[in-house]
Amino acid sequence: MTEAAKTLPRAPFFGIASCPVGATGLLEFEIGWDEFERDVQWAESLLRASGLGPGDLVLITISQWEGPWTTPVVTALRRIGVTYLTAEVWNFDARRTSMFLQRLPVKAVFGLAGDTAGALENEDPPLAELLRDVQIVWARPDAVGHLSGIAPEVLPFVHLGPALALGVPGQPGALVNAAEWAVDTEDGDLVVSNAVERATRFDRTPTGVRGSVLSVSDAAVVIDLDQYAAQ
Repeated sequence: MTEAAKTLPRAPFFGIASCPVGATGLLEFEIGWDEFERDVQWAESLLRASGLGPGDLVLITISQWEGPWTTPVVTALRRIGVTYLTAEVWNFDARRTSMFLQRLPVKAVFGLAGDTAGALENEDPPLAELLRDVQIVWARPDAVGHLSGIAPEVLPFVHLGPALALGVPGQPGALVNAAEWAVDTEDGDLVVSNAVERATRFDRTPTGVRGSVLSVSDAAVVIDLDQYAAQ
């Protein structure tokens, strides 16, 4: 059935997403197949640089609506050979996250949310014990305050408008794919533009994320995020 499905004509684009654009509401945008593949390749290089390899276990806590940002990461994990476990981002599913962390040698947590972290702080075992042997936690901004001093490596996981910003162990700030996106600031907020042609054009689109640009190279735009400044 899978092989037969591969012969069917595919949709003209990978998908449709929407992102906040400052105080003006939501912007819907299309994602092409070519750019999706490029996003997967970028995610794979970043995950490999973070030390993930075949046989590692990663717990991912993401929601379906985040697919435009996270499906490239999940696809990259598959290509690397990483086994991934899934849980919801909301506090009602926090015990699933706890169960995985208690029973399995999880190397990294991707997308940890404040809802989950807050719910586990006073559980038995508490969050600090659950994360004791986890090497990397890619945390959302609302989870950072719960993780101070209890996780060995807390890295950013941030929706930057249509782009994705992720941290890498041993490097300051968060990385954005410079081959796809140009990042600048306006009144202290980060704005993004296309660096190459994509299905949808962005021109200094406001993200609502406060920060600054630390450096720009062919490989990455390195940004400093105000929400992670205390880490």
